[in-house]
Amino acid sequence: MDRRKRKTQKGITAVFYQLLKEKSYEEISVSQICQIADINRGTFYLHFIDKDDLLEKSIADEMQRLVEYCEQNGETDNQKKLEKTFEYITEHREKLKRLLNADKQGFFTQFQIDYLLEQLTGQSHLTSLFFAHGIVGLLEYYLLNDISKIEISQELEKITQLLR
Repeated sequence: MDRRKRKTQKGITAVFYQLLKEKSYEEISVSQICQIADINRGTFYLHFIDKDDLLEKSIADEMQRLVEYCEQNGETDNQKKLEKTFEYITEHREKLKRLLNADKQGFFTQFQIDYLLEQLTGQSHLTSLFFAHGIVGLLEYYLLNDISKIEISQELEKITQLLR
């Protein structure tokens, strides 16, 4: 993708995040995004099918950053990756919380589950599925509720002991 397209997409996404701070997802319109980003609707639709596509791509980008963060040191231990995941989520909590609240289609959850299923090897598929859903449920609960990093770390330690 050329530089101008990346710049335009980043601008649209930045406006989208800005609006998510101020309004619910349902209250945001493509027209508002275009007006604030100073682009016409045609430009928006060159980059995104609709508002849901913008949300899905925003979530995919965040999940890709999360994966890169977790794997940046070539870490292969599942417990360390899980700790890195919650580290990243803690650092980006507000942005991820807004995306999760906006996500009525379950993109956020599905990206996480798919990634975890790739990582959870050594168990049966059903056991991996059980742990993936449980970890994602815990992750989402952590994002949406007032739980301390210490409390979640202690719980993760217990959970990862079960994975061994």
